[in-house]
Amino acid sequence: MTGLDEIIAEEEAINLAIDTAIYSYLQRRTKVYADIQVTDLVYCPRRAYFEKKYGKKHNSNDFSLIVGILIHDFMLQALAEELNGDNEVLTVEVFNIDGDFVKVYAMCDLLTDKYVLELKTCGRLPNEPKDSHVMQLEAYLRFFDRDYGYLVYVNRNNGDRRIFKHYRDDTIYDEFKNRLDDFYVSLKYDRIPYYHNESLCKFGKRKCPFYDMCYESGGGVSGV
Repeated sequence: MTGLDEIIAEEEAINLAIDTAIYSYLQRRTKVYADIQVTDLVYCPRRAYFEKKYGKKHNSNDFSLIVGILIHDFMLQALAEELNGDNEVLTVEVFNIDGDFVKVYAMCDLLTDKYVLELKTCGRLPNEPKDSHVMQLEAYLRFFDRDYGYLVYVNRNNGDRRIFKHYRDDTIYDEFKNRLDDFYVSLKYDRIPYYHNESLCKFGKRKCPFYDMCYESGGGVSGV
């Protein structure tokens, strides 16, 4: 093997190692713990429905996604130590829907004796918390039996942050349960869920990997 061949072989090995690391990390981060998770319901139930039916599809920006996740995980571990909490705590609640007992899994970012904390890294700090994040936190307050929690947004570019406190809100939790009922029945009878998040259909130059499938099936004409 010539010197050039050795260099090429080494570069191929490095590229393969990077590809393997990315694939392994994505597989670990997108593991489905159960048929239904809280995050299936608070972002876009229709996308979650298609993912469960056809499998997850990653957009072309997976690497940038990994960078954001790595920053999130690193900060989360540090916060857990500083706040005497546990990070990535998993629990399950059981609901009676359409005559069936349905398990819904939840994994909160950080759990302390008093509150739940959800950490969100972003490129620009929001003036108000996103509705989907509030609903996610609301569900966690019920699942983990806490009266209040925090949504913490951290700008991954400069470290600026914004903190929002949230107390239990029955109206938000009722909507969460409505979404759960609709989502489970949709899975059971193989129909597209009513609820969807149009703001996630297209973002910048990219669109949801199930965009065409959703709209071709008539899914884009109704819902919220």
